[in-house]
Amino acid sequence: MRAPSKEIHALHSATAPPPSSALFSALQSLREDIHAEDTLIASRVTWYVTSQAFLLTAYATSWNAGFAWRTFFHDVLPLAAMVLSVLIFASIYAASWAQQVYIREQTMLVRQIRSGFELSASASLALASYERTMIANRKSASGHVIGGRIHALVRVTPLVLPIGFALLWLYAYRFAPTLAG
Repeated sequence: MRAPSKEIHALHSATAPPPSSALFSALQSLREDIHAEDTLIASRVTWYVTSQAFLLTAYATSWNAGFAWRTFFHDVLPLAAMVLSVLIFASIYAASWAQQVYIREQTMLVRQIRSGFELSASASLALASYERTMIANRKSASGHVIGGRIHALVRVTPLVLPIGFALLWLYAYRFAPTLAG
């Protein structure tokens, strides 16, 4: 576990009376959890795209004349790839959902700290700095809050890729064998 950020330490040491360090540890933990879900999503997408490349290569190779295992590669492989697509979609959706939960918890905890404790000027400045770096509060150059929209758009590709590959494999399973014969 990483050491809490300088802002968290400044909040803790500059408040009067000092709020529970557990609150600030919770803020740091939520930020780390959000980052961990990002890492999981990126790893899953990388693994998934790599596996699809291997499966598509095997499938394409199976169309060569004289290939011995046509039934396996034209029937079983597309079905397995579709199941894999469903599973990876579910895991990416779950990680995205968990991340949304952490973002909501982070926002609620910051509100609780703001409303439940009298913060010194430096602690208030540190909390404001922390708030600006939260996904939900990111702003455009013109000052409009865009963090939620950006976060949603970033999730499009990881969620659409498995659907696209599943449709490709469905096509391969349903139509490609009849096209060859």
